[in-house]
Amino acid sequence: MDTKVKGIIIKLSNYKEADKLASIFSLEEGIITAKFTGVKKEKAKFKAVAQPFCFADFVLNTKADSNTVTSANIIDNFFGITANYQKTICAYIVLDILQSILPKQKTEQEIFVLTIKALKDIEQKNEYISLINFILQFINFSGMKVEFDCSGTILLDKDTGNFTSAKSLWTVPIDKKVYNLLKVINDSGEENERDEVLEKLEYSETILKQTLRLTNSIMLAKFGVELKTFEFV
Repeated sequence: MDTKVKGIIIKLSNYKEADKLASIFSLEEGIITAKFTGVKKEKAKFKAVAQPFCFADFVLNTKADSNTVTSANIIDNFFGITANYQKTICAYIVLDILQSILPKQKTEQEIFVLTIKALKDIEQKNEYISLINFILQFINFSGMKVEFDCSGTILLDKDTGNFTSAKSLWTVPIDKKVYNLLKVINDSGEENERDEVLEKLEYSETILKQTLRLTNSIMLAKFGVELKTFEFV
């Protein structure tokens, strides 16, 4: 049986002598695993397709719960990402979030659309702001909204991933500029308004990196998953 899906490759691993297994985040089926047969051979048909970030229309042949890619029409390869180190790191964090947190074989269409837009924004705009925006929206879509409840001292509750002014064993102080940047991005409205707000943000690379690292602590509190890709930020 053939199945058609629109998806993006979020992980690849070697399989047997010449094959690769791909984790594909698809619009229709969520995250699925599919095999590229013979793709490690020099003149393999799908060599250009079997790459991280490849966004394509895939045709999969399904037999006994195993999927094999039989056709692929590339929509975008995001070459502008892989040509820049910092953009590549930020984009890999997106893939890591999907691979580590999204449940397998569950349709997440809003997050799929968010993912494609985030990768395009990372490619074309400021990669740190684009990634922070993706993370906050991902958390919101997952029903784990970050609470910004501060009226003085700014603290992060590392147990809940929320901001507070009430001190406890689990709270740590947060730089006001970092907090303000997160809050502006979180509160920046619907898509068109959000894009306009984010385009105008101007922060030093130091603050942007501090803010991005903070989102890792928030994700750990919300989902209980530590993402190793943040170590490269």
